[in-house]
Amino acid sequence: MPKIKIEQAKEGMVVSSDVKNVDSMLLVPAGCALSERQINILNAWGVMELEVLVADGCEAANPLAGLSAEDLERLAAEVKARFWNVDEHNPVFLEIFKLALQRRVQTSTGELAAT
Repeated sequence: MPKIKIEQAKEGMVVSSDVKNVDSMLLVPAGCALSERQINILNAWGVMELEVLVADGCEAANPLAGLSAEDLERLAAEVKARFWNVDEHNPVFLEIFKLALQRRVQTSTGELAAT
């Protein structure tokens, strides 16, 4: 299940696991479609991220999912070239690389559509 930042949460997205606060109080149960009110409550409680299913009518949480293999490979090589020491066995590097690649995809949507 994709894990998204609370800023990316949209009304209608379905929560795939229980969302709790730091005191383990249930805020939103698994399987619940988010409302604008619930998103505001999660923000108020300081929830930083949550796991969601991709709901009908909602934008996919993973921007890499809609790319062709060629575009993904080209953008991955471009992002990798920006790193000084590539350690593909380091989980911290892999997470940073994934985030950088997602950001690059989001900023290149116009470029990809033109090719």
